[in-house]
Amino acid sequence: MNETDWTLIQELQKGIPLCETPFQEIGRRCGLTEDEVLGRVQAFCDTGIIRRLGARIAHMQVGIGGNVMVAWQVPEEDLERVGQALARRPEISHCYQRRSAPNCPYNLYTMIHASSAEQAATYVEEISQAVEVADFVSLPTVKELKKTSPVYVPPGESR
Repeated sequence: MNETDWTLIQELQKGIPLCETPFQEIGRRCGLTEDEVLGRVQAFCDTGIIRRLGARIAHMQVGIGGNVMVAWQVPEEDLERVGQALARRPEISHCYQRRSAPNCPYNLYTMIHASSAEQAATYVEEISQAVEVADFVSLPTVKELKKTSPVYVPPGESR
């Protein structure tokens, strides 16, 4: 990626402007035409640099109250199968593999969102049975302290 690509990425991270021609406005900020912005965004999507452009909903503010992180202990030889199965679930917004530690044996982590704590618990049980993993811990959200999207900077730069 070149400097112009990074400038565009940084503008996109700020959000799509609420105006009649948002990509033209982004282009103006980056020194690009609207067509150049759209072409670069399409190339980012085609190569997997950007997975999607979309709205980010403040789920707790719209009544999605059943939010739970689930830490799963999955045998090493089963990580790929289970991780892929979890990642396909529509109830799961995040799915990460992490190294386990001596005092923390869990190696897959997911975020599940549901309308209520009861619904989230039902999802966790259904998912546990579907992926055949019984060793997990559910960590319901108690209070949201911060919710932002990550901000990426070019390699070698700092915020």
